[in-house]
Amino acid sequence: MSQENLYLENRKVLTVSGFNSIDFLNNILTSDISKLTPLETIPAALLSPQGKVLYDILVSLDFLKYSEEKSILIEYDLLCEDELIKKLNMYNLRKEVQIEKTNYYVFVSINPKWSENSLRDKRFSNTNININRIYYKERPINFLDKSCRSNWYDLIRYKNCIPEGTKEIEINTTLPMEINLDLLGGISFEKGCFIGQEVNARIKYKGLVKRKYVPIHFKNKNFSFSNLNKTENKIFLKTHNIGEVIASLLNKEDDIWYGIAKIKLSQLYLFEENNKLECDFCGSKIKINFPSYMLPLPRKI
Repeated sequence: MSQENLYLENRKVLTVSGFNSIDFLNNILTSDISKLTPLETIPAALLSPQGKVLYDILVSLDFLKYSEEKSILIEYDLLCEDELIKKLNMYNLRKEVQIEKTNYYVFVSINPKWSENSLRDKRFSNTNININRIYYKERPINFLDKSCRSNWYDLIRYKNCIPEGTKEIEINTTLPMEINLDLLGGISFEKGCFIGQEVNARIKYKGLVKRKYVPIHFKNKNFSFSNLNKTENKIFLKTHNIGEVIASLLNKEDDIWYGIAKIKLSQLYLFEENNKLECDFCGSKIKINFPSYMLPLPRKI
């Protein structure tokens, strides 16, 4: 298996099946599940009643089941497995749907011809690269060793500001529009109510979001992100603390660190106006490169 195909050992899949599965998920998730089409996967989130992200997920139609009884696949971060299933079951009061774990292996690929069952990851629709996902029921013969690092996939995500999982999106602390879920097609304000909808509708229409995830890059030969603690990941503009680094990864090909940072929106306007502006982090100068889908930045009404 080539470098363009990668197994993600930290990602798992469950199924939500039953005649009312789409209505059930539509009432609790941010995305419009009724608009799902075959061979695509869309981002969504389960929010708290206060509108904060509990679990970020990917949702798709189950291409392995063809019947009148709809079945939905939900891909999620393994670290939140028990809590996610518990929360879904809590909302499944009338037991209208069946929620079950699967043994699917999650792969990502940049080769569109890799498999006829590839799911196009819609989060990357506004980028210059296509990422496809596929779920294998059994271990493929040309199975990629689990020890292989997911550098190319994480680098693509970071460069395009697409966070994923509980290590990058802390549970119950972040608003979906802070991680640009609305810009990535992960929120529908037209479908009707969902958990946390009222709070986020108010934020959207009044422009009240205060922070944004943005892609960053910097050079630092002696840097190690894994050794940082939460007091050391701060970003400064002159003497002002304007945000923090969420995730970072060294690209050995160009010796540059790429990552995602959460920065105050009031300060991001300065970087939007001046693309040469830099900020400080651990003795390095950080550059912010906004993906085109993020611009123009939202303004308060």
